[in-house]
Amino acid sequence: MSLVPFPSGGDDNRSSTNSAKTPPLSRDSLAINSPSSPIPRDPVKLTARSCLYELCAKSRWKRPVFTCCNENGPTNLRSFTYKAVVEMKEEDSKSWILVECIGKPQFNKKNAADSAAEGVLWYLVHLGYPKKA
Repeated sequence: MSLVPFPSGGDDNRSSTNSAKTPPLSRDSLAINSPSSPIPRDPVKLTARSCLYELCAKSRWKRPVFTCCNENGPTNLRSFTYKAVVEMKEEDSKSWILVECIGKPQFNKKNAADSAAEGVLWYLVHLGYPKKA
């Protein structure tokens, strides 16, 4: 899955009869798709938080909750420690399972939340999630 637009069809030489359906590619749009483009053609790398949100949505669990549980250091070198909590419900039972993980201290809040999400994802993978349908 790539989020970078690619021209449709294999013909880059578009005729005037085809221009009514699809506009001709401009010089700038061709630069995006060239191999020497600074824009990567690979799919966008997902963060651990976005993967965890996606897994919870697909499994119909509650959204994960990220909370800052510790802040250390002076104001110019503050480190943050985040906790991620996921409530999951098994399809076969009526009980809820609570998964909670504390991440590594990071100098950025987003990275600290990703660290906690990585811990939850690691644990869920070792439990056998996502279940194969």
